[in-house]
Amino acid sequence: MAVKLPNGATVHIATNYDAAKPVTVATNAVEAVLTVTGHGFNDGDFVLLESGWGKLNERVFRIGGKTNDTFKLVGVDTSDVDVYPAGGGKGSVRKIAGWTQIPQIIEFSTSGGEQQFVDFGFLEDDYEQQIPSTQSALSITIKIADDPSLPGYKAAAKASDAGGKTPLRLVLKGGGQIVYNGYPSLNKTPEMTRNQIMAVTLAYAVSGPAARY
Repeated sequence: MAVKLPNGATVHIATNYDAAKPVTVATNAVEAVLTVTGHGFNDGDFVLLESGWGKLNERVFRIGGKTNDTFKLVGVDTSDVDVYPAGGGKGSVRKIAGWTQIPQIIEFSTSGGEQQFVDFGFLEDDYEQQIPSTQSALSITIKIADDPSLPGYKAAAKASDAGGKTPLRLVLKGGGQIVYNGYPSLNKTPEMTRNQIMAVTLAYAVSGPAARY
């Protein structure tokens, strides 16, 4: 049993990428191995994956077990060929070459992500049953003490103005990390309440499952 406080956690937004490189082979293994000839990556790097496997497409993963031309997606089990058809994982990969910390965070909260269910029953039944269907969309709300001169504010504003998906990384005290991909949107008008810190809100619409390390 363990309990933790969020104190000391930091949030980082992707700001630089290496050029995309083709994935020529993706194996069905307990930890998927990707072949990217002469990739130049290092263990612990984070990459943005474009994959023919829909469950992995446009998600961020940490790599490990690298050789000159291959690396593993840490913790990603693709051994089920019904979910990950053999030969279907080809695509491309980009290393996230730079992260910028968003400092002065007052609050980091989430909404959504709940499991949805379908209720059903048969004519002869006196009770209904449930089966799980999908999970609702997840969104993150980050309140930031207002200072538009800070690099993290500028990085969030730039990503918001671009309108595309931008990876986000949450680093927990003690070394744990959670990575997301999604759409950031920064409200540049600060909240102003007497005797409270002026703050802006970064809304982040998560586009798929997070990866936790």
